[in-house]
Amino acid sequence: NAERIDPIDFVRTIAVALLVTSAVHAETIRVAAAISLKESLATIARDFKSDTGDDVEFTFGSSGQLQTQIASGADVDVFISAASKQVDDLSKAKLVDDATRRVVVKNELVLIVPADAKDAPTGFADLANANVTKVAVGEPKSVPAGQYAAQVFKKLNLDAALSDRLVYGTNVRQVLTYVERGEVSAGVVYATDAKASGDKVKVVATADPSWHEPIVYPAVVVTASKHADAARKLLDYLGSDKARVTFVAAGFVVPEAAGK
Repeated sequence: NAERIDPIDFVRTIAVALLVTSAVHAETIRVAAAISLKESLATIARDFKSDTGDDVEFTFGSSGQLQTQIASGADVDVFISAASKQVDDLSKAKLVDDATRRVVVKNELVLIVPADAKDAPTGFADLANANVTKVAVGEPKSVPAGQYAAQVFKKLNLDAALSDRLVYGTNVRQVLTYVERGEVSAGVVYATDAKASGDKVKVVATADPSWHEPIVYPAVVVTASKHADAARKLLDYLGSDKARVTFVAAGFVVPEAAGK
């Protein structure tokens, strides 16, 4: 006589097999991303793992530093920059898959001062005043926020007045820290960084978009990725409704449609 199979045991066996199969096929996607995205991407990565089973590991820093690491052969699957230039440069070197490129979010540039600052500047033009002794910005050569700030200063003819007052940060979060600690009179960061800081800083002005290049965050799959399919899946997920809600809550501007 054929041995009778217990239905409950059968279901358990199938369930275990599915779990093992899922574990075997789960992948780890390595993402190099602009540090201003840190909190949002951490939340989205948790949701992504819950929905897909795939893990996401991050390296955060200035976009220029991350670009250099990728050009040097770093093990990265996805690059998310805070400006187009870094992705453009990698594209010219054939180091990223242009077909996967899309703008994930946009941002604004703001002037911040310490929360308890007295006689603080109330706008960008006030940075030329004698009482403004130090202004923190990102290093323009590697930090997009610093590049945007430099464009604003040039547009407003502030270059000469600020030439010996600028304090450079290696990334936008270091600039934020300088202002939080009261080590500088003011700083230029993204609106999302100021929001993340809470009541430690005060936003006194927002740069007019016409004063600088558009602040966009392009994401792209790295050509050398060993997990290209999973990487593309992650990029698609960054445009999902769930991810969009997370980005908006952090203060980012989400484009109506993905684009280059």
